Amino acid sequence: MLKAYSDQRNRCYLHPHRLAEAKCERCKTGLCAECERQYRGQLLCEHCYDELVYLDESKPTFADRVRGFFTSLRNTVIVVAIIGVVCVGIFLIFRGTLDRPITPEELARFRYAAGGGFQTPEGINVNSTVLGASVAAFTSESPGFEAKHLINEYVGDGYPGWRSAAATFPQDVVVAHDSAVDMSKVILTQQPNEPMETWAKDFEVDVSTEAPDRGWGKVGTWRLMQVRSPQRFTFPAAPSKWVRLRLLSNHGSSAYTSLGEFDAYVVPAGAGPTPTP
Repeated sequence: MLKAYSDQRNRCYLHPHRLAEAKCERCKTGLCAECERQYRGQLLCEHCYDELVYLDESKPTFADRVRGFFTSLRNTVIVVAIIGVVCVGIFLIFRGTLDRPITPEELARFRYAAGGGFQTPEGINVNSTVLGASVAAFTSESPGFEAKHLINEYVGDGYPGWRSAAATFPQDVVVAHDSAVDMSKVILTQQPNEPMETWAKDFEVDVSTEAPDRGWGKVGTWRLMQVRSPQRFTFPAAPSKWVRLRLLSNHGSSAYTSLGEFDAYVVPAGAGPTPTP
């Protein structure tokens, strides 16, 4: 049996009736003289010969590599050019917007969008123009320092607040809400770039569900301090479609009265009251 097995291994793999005269140097397969193949100094079977020839012919030549490089470079240039055209187009479309300073109302919209809603730690500011609030009436205002600045949700040196036309009292600003709400807090902020003697001092807040000129009910009277930080004032929840800020005095100016922001909040049930300064 061992002799038969040995004879079988020493026969040509394609011609088993012939004794093998050599072996493939890659796979050690037995070969007769007819099946021997020579390639690059190696004695091979037909299968290994075909495989090596295919691999060598598949290798890119220098010319192939050069063509591939320039094809890749050309494609890269085309992609960069397309991206450049798109970017230039976007720039041209939005160039006017980029040149124009962002408004406080737009800034408020971005802030609400980033926060995922209108709820803030203070509650929901129903005096926000983003929520549809608007100034329905006012006693007076100075050019460039309009009453609408009181509800733009921005206070800072780079944007004006409100000024009265003169230091007379009372000065009223009526804000209309988009719908009836139950207010329970107001936050007022002095305008930091105005002289401190012009800052608002004594004030009251009234609400109405009838009209912007009647049906008023007072929810509180308070005093504003000469501080730059927001000042909070709370009261029992009161239904309101219109809210009136009535300024009764300032801190000594005989020229005019100023204020930076007037916010009014609906505080969700269960939220703790904010301390009043």
